Amino acid sequence: MGVNGKNRRPTDRADKPPAQARSKRRHPVLRHTFRAVLLAVGSACGFGAAFGVGYVASMLRGLPKVSAATFTNNSAASVVYDDEGRVIGQFAGDGDRQPIASLNQVSPYLVQAFVAAEDKTFFTNIGVNPMAMGRAFLQDLLGHRIESGASTITQQTVKLAVFPEQERTLKRKIQEIALALEVSHVLSKDEILTDYMNWVYMGRMGTDTVYGVKRASEILFGKEPNRLTLAQAALLAALPNNPSYFSPYQFPQHALMRQHYILDQMLANHMISKAEYDAAYRENVLKTLKPPPMSGLPAHPYLLLDEIKPLVIQDLVRAGIYDNAQEAESALPVAGLKIYTTIDLTMQEDVERVLSNPQLFAGTDKTYRLPNGKTATDLYEAGFAIVDNHTGAVLAVGGGRDYLRDAIDHADLPRQPGSSIKPLLDYGPAIDTGLITAASEMYDAPTRFPGAAGQPPYEPHDDEPGFAGLMTARVALYESRNVPAIDVLSVLTPQVGFSYLSKMGLGPGATTWLGQPTVVADDENHLAAAIGGLDNGVTVLQMTSAYSTFANQGVWHQSYLIRQITDESGRVLYQVDPATHQVFTPQTAYILTNMLHDVVYHPGGTATAVGARFPGQFISGKTGTTDSLGDGWFIGYTQDYTAGIWMGYNNHEPIDPANYNLKFTLWSDIMAPILAAHPARKPWPVPPGIVFRTVSSTSGLLPTPLSRAFGGTETDPFVQGTEPTSYDDVAVEAKYTVVGGKKVLATTRTPAADVEVGTFIKLPTSRIVDWAHKIPNGVTADTPYLLPSALDPRGGTPLDAGTAPDMLSASQLQPPTGLYGYYDGAEVWLGWNSVPGATQYAIYRTTGVDKPYQKIGTSTSTSFVDPSPPQGASVVYYEVIAESNLSLSSPSRAIAVPLLPPGEIGGNQSANHASANDPGATGGSNAPDVWANGLP
Repeated sequence: MGVNGKNRRPTDRADKPPAQARSKRRHPVLRHTFRAVLLAVGSACGFGAAFGVGYVASMLRGLPKVSAATFTNNSAASVVYDDEGRVIGQFAGDGDRQPIASLNQVSPYLVQAFVAAEDKTFFTNIGVNPMAMGRAFLQDLLGHRIESGASTITQQTVKLAVFPEQERTLKRKIQEIALALEVSHVLSKDEILTDYMNWVYMGRMGTDTVYGVKRASEILFGKEPNRLTLAQAALLAALPNNPSYFSPYQFPQHALMRQHYILDQMLANHMISKAEYDAAYRENVLKTLKPPPMSGLPAHPYLLLDEIKPLVIQDLVRAGIYDNAQEAESALPVAGLKIYTTIDLTMQEDVERVLSNPQLFAGTDKTYRLPNGKTATDLYEAGFAIVDNHTGAVLAVGGGRDYLRDAIDHADLPRQPGSSIKPLLDYGPAIDTGLITAASEMYDAPTRFPGAAGQPPYEPHDDEPGFAGLMTARVALYESRNVPAIDVLSVLTPQVGFSYLSKMGLGPGATTWLGQPTVVADDENHLAAAIGGLDNGVTVLQMTSAYSTFANQGVWHQSYLIRQITDESGRVLYQVDPATHQVFTPQTAYILTNMLHDVVYHPGGTATAVGARFPGQFISGKTGTTDSLGDGWFIGYTQDYTAGIWMGYNNHEPIDPANYNLKFTLWSDIMAPILAAHPARKPWPVPPGIVFRTVSSTSGLLPTPLSRAFGGTETDPFVQGTEPTSYDDVAVEAKYTVVGGKKVLATTRTPAADVEVGTFIKLPTSRIVDWAHKIPNGVTADTPYLLPSALDPRGGTPLDAGTAPDMLSASQLQPPTGLYGYYDGAEVWLGWNSVPGATQYAIYRTTGVDKPYQKIGTSTSTSFVDPSPPQGASVVYYEVIAESNLSLSSPSRAIAVPLLPPGEIGGNQSANHASANDPGATGGSNAPDVWANGLP
């Protein structure tokens, strides 16, 4: 008895040529096919015979002919191109296929498993399922699309061999049905199933693209398919439904779930006994898997196999070209598609060259112990992505170091982002909603949040030992302090923060390109999300895309890699249409960019290694580190590009501190040729509505003579109307005395000889973000300098409880006078009058009277040379501020220096000059003076 249950021996194609084996059963059937299809359409749709005849006849015009050769021929490979039309690679036409000659070469279990999984009526139907076919006709006629499949194995075989390139339409469905009916008359059931098992796409296994059950069985289990156990046969039959999702190598639990379903169906349909079912269910089939092959790689394997391929499959299915991922995936090697990507092949090769450099990773491999006691090697891996800020186009992707040693795509792998999430989730939304400014006061101090029911309280801490105390948001961000970030999200609320993430493709429900979940709804329930404590994490591609929002004036362009897909004739099957969202205002985006510039270039920033490689450039970015150095991130951006890198181990071993900064080396090595071709030397454009103020870096208010006692000053951009107008009241003077080794406030009963005057920090509790959750009397680096709260125990009233300087007193530094300057054709020379009490002078510059001034340098003398006046500007404006150790003046009167070639103003002068000719000017609010008639 044959495996199909009929009393005839299956035809073995090894015994005679296929054409000869089938010729005696071939006869004209088109007339019968036409009648059968017409009958099915008529019964399902209930339309008149006249309409049915005409409709079906039109659909059958040009019906392909099938023969024995139909199921052995293959079509053209699909070719992948970069953004300039250069070939990246192709999806090979035939893949790794080793055909079987008959069902005698496979286990009966495998036959039964495929029938149970794909077509339970296979051995009794006429090649189609009329009820399912009628349902599909109705769906198309009523909704103009096929919503249900229910294709038989015969139909799938026809589809695989004859229609791999055609879209999901009613015409294709009718032709597929017609050919399935014809094939059922021409071939036996065994032959059809044999063809199906040879043509079916089984997925990518290691580096091989596998078709047919024979090669799949050899790779997965190291045996011929006729030796498969029931459990193995059911697992093998699980793959074709969705080869990526049910891959036993990538998603073993998914594969096991599908295998269990097939075993259930086999039992329900009396194909196996209960004893066989129980034994197969208990068998640990995943333990019998063999390592996948890792040879025969295409060029750019991470890019081609792990990034481009899954995206093409998704795009084709979403465009309605194929019913499901399995059909799209099986069509790629034979459909002759042309796939146009956004990849810049030169950049891509630079990324791969750096990531594959063994010298950079010398000594970084780690050994870890497996559950079975054996050991394995874990590579120090990297994932990288670079996108075009203006469009969202992905220009290059780095999936890892060596595909033969580690085939995991680390650019699309969820990992916890650490502090790199702070600008996106915490500071950006908080500034955008007006909750904070760049100068808002943060208190990095012991903090406690009550726990949920039955849970302990949450007490966050920094990576560094201890707590730093009072600081501005700018300092907290570039030093990557954890507690201030959590304070911000606590007041902002995670719901508001995640609403911003959602606009950048990082909301709950986000997934990797392969469909793994990244951000989930539960992430909104944890304040630890403020510092990257997400359930699953995010990918390099997602983070790089999100950061491009800051570089693009607050506008997020959805990242995309596939631009267009056409068929062999050039007909467009898919065209990208990325989403665009205004996430932040242009002012918020600029303020964050300005703050993140300090991460790279401020001496206290966490990414100064990048700034040292690219001095004088406008690069902003943020680092990220998880507990025990499990993950290392850096996302940096210029006006044109955003590039992100993640580094770590698959098994989550901690990164050795000596190797932690390798992420900066890799990022810089990749970006060096890009920044050489596209240097980032042009300042970030300042949007309207931004004003700049120099403030105390401790209080965030206008500085006083005492402000330098506990830090210094910083110049921050503010949304107009949010800039500070009051002076620093945190740095105060107070009269104190020492009693028992402790400072206490001096009182009216303190002996005059014991009274001292000191400068202290007076905590501004009403302004500190989330003061309510600070642990009372928590110790910070500021604790020794806090204003004493205790009085002299001898009694009396305090002499001075802390006084800020009177900024209206005449003791303030006066603004510089007599400012003049001239342009010699290459540099601008400045000079001014000395200010009594000043120890240095700060020089500021702008290119327009309506634009903010930016600090360009300091001088301890009364002159300064600007070596690089802004290119393209015709006039440059300057002002100078006098500074001492305890005070700042207001700005001098501004001057405007024309940047014209010498001699073009005032006849034969050798330079263009400007001066502030009002020596009594006390501020820079008046229009700048222009003077071009010689030095004053």
